[in-house]
Amino acid sequence: MAAAAAAVCRRSPALLLRRQLLVRLLSTQTQIQTPSTPAELSRLKSSIRDAATGPDALASLFLSGLPHPAFLADRPLFALSVHRLASAGRRDLVASILSSSLTALPKPHPSEGFLLRLISLYSAAGMPDHSLTAFRLVDPPSDRALSALLSAYHDNRLYDRAVQAFNTLPAELSIKPSVVSYNVLLKSLVASGDVSAARTVFDEMPDKASIQPDIVSCNEILKGYLNTGDDAAFDALLKEISGPKRRLKPNVTTYNLRMAALCAKGRSFEAEELLDAMGAKGVPPNRASFNTVIKGLCKEGEVGAAMALFRKMPEVPRQNGTGVSPNFETYIMLLEALVNKRVFGPALEVCKECLQNKWAPPFQAVKGLVQGLVKSRKAKQAKEVFMAMRKVVKGDAKEEWMKVEAEFPLLLADKKA
Repeated sequence: MAAAAAAVCRRSPALLLRRQLLVRLLSTQTQIQTPSTPAELSRLKSSIRDAATGPDALASLFLSGLPHPAFLADRPLFALSVHRLASAGRRDLVASILSSSLTALPKPHPSEGFLLRLISLYSAAGMPDHSLTAFRLVDPPSDRALSALLSAYHDNRLYDRAVQAFNTLPAELSIKPSVVSYNVLLKSLVASGDVSAARTVFDEMPDKASIQPDIVSCNEILKGYLNTGDDAAFDALLKEISGPKRRLKPNVTTYNLRMAALCAKGRSFEAEELLDAMGAKGVPPNRASFNTVIKGLCKEGEVGAAMALFRKMPEVPRQNGTGVSPNFETYIMLLEALVNKRVFGPALEVCKECLQNKWAPPFQAVKGLVQGLVKSRKAKQAKEVFMAMRKVVKGDAKEEWMKVEAEFPLLLADKKA
């Protein structure tokens, strides 16, 4: 597999330079022994996961684990390592560890699957040019690799490059795009704002490519119409989906788009009714479904209904159990709306639950909550909020939070940290 890694470097001189940089880096450090037992490999993985491990040390540890098949197969660890290095601004090390992983693979690798992983990992690190290099290594070229590359361009907001790649690579490499690749193209066109071009591609798929648009294709076009506020086109395509022309079953994304369209028109209660309709149709609502309706209700000032819907989330039937968990967005929408409406009891409940999840709400919303609690003669609860915030707020945000606390000197007089 040295030949595959060499091919990467020949196509990218910058990549060769990065690999040489890493060799020099490692030669100046105490060499980390390649783990020889499962226990040693486990300790090495723990060291990589340790947030205190710096970028250079992480790269060294990563390289020492590559000879182990169990390490190479650890997708979450690869993703975590790439995320940590990219977040530290060390894309040179991202390129080095991923290119080095090619030489560590046993024959007959690199397989298509492994190269698809590299395309995705380079994309996640904000390195779409490297995604293209990995794509070029797939032999024979495949539609799966094409869709992965298109997704890399889309996810890095390089929509024009996604369109260009779709228009040139299939002919160049004799790839027949599938509906999956077409859907990424539609997604890129919609994201770029060219909904008209997306609809043209959508309509031409059956005749030009002998491919029928699926529900994902339809959802992408619906999203475009929602973004541009074209209600008539949205409703017309929605009728087509289940009609005799297409006979497609709406999925959770279709319902979420319908609910978003209703909320945009100030009809959030109708959107809420769709939540029950989804379940009856065998399409359980997800977190995005609830967040869409909660956001709409809050925007319309219906905070009581929004709070009631929030409390229903743990009870909704699911295929693999019961309940939908709120996320940070859910808590913040509710907290800000409740505070603005001066409904401080439920606001306190939401704030406490958010803090229990170790999420610090926006400071202004917490400040408004505390002011409301104090005016409602609930100073004890207000102090508890402050104390909980101190435990959750981290890093540079601590200084800003202390400025908020300074506005309540009497409240905190007996609670100095």
